[in-house]
Amino acid sequence: MVMLRGKIKAFGIVLKKERKLRGFTQGQLAKESGVATSIVNDLENGIRHAGIKSLAKIAKGLGLKEERKLSFLLSGIVFSKRDQVLPDLDNYHPVLYNFLPYSLRRQGISPEEINDVFPPTTAGAPLEIHLKNGTVISMKIAFKLTTSAKSPTFKGDGDEK
Repeated sequence: MVMLRGKIKAFGIVLKKERKLRGFTQGQLAKESGVATSIVNDLENGIRHAGIKSLAKIAKGLGLKEERKLSFLLSGIVFSKRDQVLPDLDNYHPVLYNFLPYSLRRQGISPEEINDVFPPTTAGAPLEIHLKNGTVISMKIAFKLTTSAKSPTFKGDGDEK
């Protein structure tokens, strides 16, 4: 828990730096983002973490460029245990926000090791993750979501004799 608290505080420092770079007070950022000032204050001071909806609003309020926005969201969402189903965010499919942090953690890569994330700029282009150690990870992510009114069938269904 102590380690997690330190990471939450580190994210707060990043948020504060981004806010100050833009010359915003906490209240101004909150107004630009459409969130309560207490959320900005608590995030900056490591008192709480936010869900993806609040983080996306704050990223928009900060005016982060797309590649920085994705990196910011990935850094902040790792603390949220409730964001299993995410809302649609402007240019990214919600599956990306669930898959990418999980995939990177499985490879032993923590958010602190990520220098920047560059989302695909055209269809079929790879997502690039630049690590602080100079490594560049390039991935093409393809997924297909399907919905079906039929119940799934399993091998052996209807095999009663």
